[in-house]
This record gives sequence, C-alpha cells and structure tokens, in this order.
Amino acid sequence: MKAKVMLINPPSSREQFTVSDNYFPVGLLYLATVLKTSNIDVKIIDIHNYFYSKEFDQEALNSYIENNLYRYIKDYRPDIIGIGCPFSGVFNNLKKTASNIKNIFPQVPIVIGGIHPTAFAADILNKYSHIIDYIILGEGEFSFLELVESLINNSRTLEAIDGIAFRDKGTIKLNPKTNFITNLDALPFIDYGVLNIEEYYNMDTANWYSPKGIRIGQPFPVISSRSCPMRCTFCSMWLTHGTRFRPRSPENVLNEMERLYRDYDVRYFQFMDDNFTFDKKRALGICNGILKRNMNIEFDTPNGVAIGRLDAEIIEAMVDAGWVRSGFGIEAGSEYIRNKIMKKGLSTKRIYEVVEACAKHDHLFMTGFFIIGMPEETHETLQETYEMIKELPLDRIGVTFAAPYPGTELFNYCIKHNLLRYKAEEYVDVEVFLDTDSYPHFKPHKLTHDDLISFRKKCNDYMTRKRTASNLPHNYPLRYRG
Repeated sequence: MKAKVMLINPPSSREQFTVSDNYFPVGLLYLATVLKTSNIDVKIIDIHNYFYSKEFDQEALNSYIENNLYRYIKDYRPDIIGIGCPFSGVFNNLKKTASNIKNIFPQVPIVIGGIHPTAFAADILNKYSHIIDYIILGEGEFSFLELVESLINNSRTLEAIDGIAFRDKGTIKLNPKTNFITNLDALPFIDYGVLNIEEYYNMDTANWYSPKGIRIGQPFPVISSRSCPMRCTFCSMWLTHGTRFRPRSPENVLNEMERLYRDYDVRYFQFMDDNFTFDKKRALGICNGILKRNMNIEFDTPNGVAIGRLDAEIIEAMVDAGWVRSGFGIEAGSEYIRNKIMKKGLSTKRIYEVVEACAKHDHLFMTGFFIIGMPEETHETLQETYEMIKELPLDRIGVTFAAPYPGTELFNYCIKHNLLRYKAEEYVDVEVFLDTDSYPHFKPHKLTHDDLISFRKKCNDYMTRKRTASNLPHNYPLRYRG
C-alpha cells in the first residue's frame, strides 16, 4: 500500500487578504509533485483558498476544522501531515490547525516548514512540542521526501537527513541546511492534478482585463530562480534558499510556461522570483522565448525586480514579452539608510533612471516598496523618502515598518542596543510580526513610534489622493491613456 501524505495550507488572517491572495500554494505543490514521482500518495487541503471569499475569524476556522478537516483526515487516513507556513502571518493559524489535529489524531506526525519555522525551529519545537513533531529547514523538496521515507519505512536515520529539526528523547536536534538543489531544471514541473484548479477561479479578478486587453483570469506562478546573493541587513530570505543565486535555464522555464499555456489555457503568469533579472542574459532568453513560441501572455513580478539589474534593453524585452505589473524594492529615499545601513547597494540616481524608463510604458503598473524605521532613521531621512515617493512616477506604494527577523544583521543590532519591543524569545509567536502593519517593532534612536506611524499615514494619504485624482480603476497605471 502506498504511503499517504496530507499537505495543508492554513489561512492567513482575514485582514491581510487582497485580491492577489487567492494563490496556488506553490511550495506545497512542489513538495507534492516530488512525493508523487516517488510513488507516494498526496492530498492537498487548501484552507486558505476555502476562506478567500468568505468571512474569516477564529470561530470560522474552528468550524471548518471540526466540520471539514477532521472528515478529510478520517477518510484519507494519512501517514504524515505537513503544514506549510509561507510567511509569518500564517503561523498563528498553523498552530491552531496543528493543535486541533493532534487532539483528534495524536498518532499522526505533524511536519511544518517555511521561512518562519526555519528561523524559529528550536523555539517552536521547545514551546510547541505537544503539536509539532518535525520541521523542514529551508528548501524542502528532498529533505521532506527523505523524512517521509524515514518515517514510513525506516530507510535512513533522522541524523542523516539534511535540513530538518526534530526531538530525540527530549533533546532538540537541528540538522543545518547545507545541500541546496544546484540544478533546478532537474525538478519536475508542478503537477496541478493534485488540486481542483476550478476552486481557484473564484477570485475578484477572474473577469478582469488588463489595459492590454488580456483576461487575467487565475494567475499561475512560475519560480524561475531561487535565492539572492545580496545580503541586505533586514532580509532573512537566504535562510531558506541559501546564499547562492540558482537559476533555471530559459528553455526549462519556457517549457513549463508553454505547457500551462497549452494545457490549462493560462494567459497570465507571475514570476515569484526574488531576483528574476539578476542574470540579464537568462532573463532576455526567457522574454525572447515567449515571443518566439507565440505565447500571447502577460506577466507580473509581484516580489519585485532588482533595479540595479535593469537597463533599457531588458525593460524593453520584458514589456514586449508581456510585463504589465512590477514591484521595485527601493526601501528608502535616503542613500545613507539604503546603502550604509541596509546595505542595498543601489544609488538614488539608478532608481530614478530605471523607474522613469519603465514609466515610458503606459501599460506597466509600478509599485514601490519602502521600509521605514531602521535604527538610524531620522526626520531628515524620512523626508527624503517622502520626497522620492512624490517625485517617482509610481502607481502604488507599500510602506512597512522594519521587521527584525532572527538571523538578520538588523535583529542582532536591535538585540545589542536593546531596541526590541519584545524579548527575543517572544518573536517565535507571530503576533509580534503581525504588528508590522500597525505598529513599529522597535523605536529608532532618534524617533518615536508615533513619528513612524504618522509618517506612514502621510505617505499612504498622498498616494490615495494621487490615485483618486486619476479617476482610473485601481489596477490601472496612472500613466494609462486608454
């Protein structure tokens, strides 16, 4: 009899939902695909998608677990349950889901993974030993497969598995993540057959048409590369994906896209990379290949592209291939904060050159991402950010408070200078990080919490006035002329 694994995608808080949150659980899909190629039966339960168009609170989640999830588990009878945590805002509901499962099915091992569990593995296993049995550290396809095989048929000892955390006779053991997939082309394409794809077509944008006239429908994710060689002081992404940029070949990416284009009628893609444009030759190969294969598509880069890697040639190629929405990780208007403190390595001159070059394309919707409240932030550096927001031809902004994730240089600095609002050990619980959208995590040396809150409101109010005056749908570029 085949081993059975159930993978669960828990919901984020309802307050965080946007129209783009009806996403495919791409991390779990990769895990499921690799498991299936090893003759392991897999079932995905996407609680997040279930609640996308419904009212959500803890009572609603409890009702879903009692009336739906328990039945799914009882009917499927999984040998192992894996629960994903793609970002910190999911961890609260992950804990709730895992606790309920353990109460009814105590014999089923529960494995979790994602950036938050990776950063807090020892703390989670210590504090939540009653509900969490194993943690996958970082990139998980093959580590999870090896763990499943070990638990099912004792094929290897836990100590021999790269990148897992577990308890052994009450002692927490961490096997550091040392082996990353060097040849991403060797990974199988995502098997969407493990999902009921039609359940994902209930989003508000199902019948949206972009300014270029293509029906957006359900966006499909593509991860064409992993990791980033930069080491910004606030970023913890490298904890899960390693320190080396690892790309897929253009041909491999295009083959996946063409399969989705032909078999699933996909016309809108999302490159979820942290650094799609890091290798210019490769990015050009993908863009030119889209045209050569006659794929009439559009795509966005929601996680942003590296401004320092863009020039007129790559911008033109991406727009010609269907690039219609992008995020830019600008971070700060102050070059001192951006480069000396954040170690972004991006000049102010370069930001203006690239964003203004992109703005020449009426169909390209641009969002600028900014982080405020680094320890060295001042009224003067904040004003530089505000002036940049006013001067750049952006369509939307995202302004967030600096979050001190464990493992980052920022976190260590805040510990050293006693800046954190909470004790270091309290950061395992995600309530701390959910405050990112409402209250700063720490007070900069020369500013108050209220200074940051009022400044964030000032920036958002400015962009609201700017978009209101445009009299365009909220998803259209401000430069769009029809």
